[in-house]
Amino acid sequence: MTDAPLEGLTEKTGGHVEVKKAEFAAALFFGIIGLTAVYQSIDLGPGWGESGPQPGFLPFSLGMIMAVASVVILLQAVLKADGGTIFEQKEEIIELVRVGLPMAAAGVLVETVGFYMMVVAYSAGFIIWYGRYRWYMVIPPAILFAFLLFQALEKFFRIFMPKSMFYSDSFPF
Repeated sequence: MTDAPLEGLTEKTGGHVEVKKAEFAAALFFGIIGLTAVYQSIDLGPGWGESGPQPGFLPFSLGMIMAVASVVILLQAVLKADGGTIFEQKEEIIELVRVGLPMAAAGVLVETVGFYMMVVAYSAGFIIWYGRYRWYMVIPPAILFAFLLFQALEKFFRIFMPKSMFYSDSFPF
């Protein structure tokens, strides 16, 4: 048996962020989101009524699952040995930002431009920018996808999403 380390399995490869710290931060972030959902759903009623679940039942349950899962992840991060590092090359951070910034912008803009217009802008923009497709090949399917999503959510399931300032009978987004 040789004493040489296996290729690609070094203890610390010089990454920019330690895995343990990243897991700890992610667990805290999702734990806060879960506890916020639990807190907000209490006003809606998280229990079970005469006709079934109250409006806060699902967000309360999902928030509790997220909070408990984040505690488990925190315990695992604290108890396990050093897990190495992530983002070993700067290009990996650039890719994360390249995917994360449009996502954050979409989340912020949904109240202004409406859910369905945001779906069109995000999906088409992401495919054009990241996938390098031509705009005229992407925008019609993105609009069709948003229209089908509108039909499914609003007409079939009766889930009403925020609309854009252009919303009317002739323009359903």
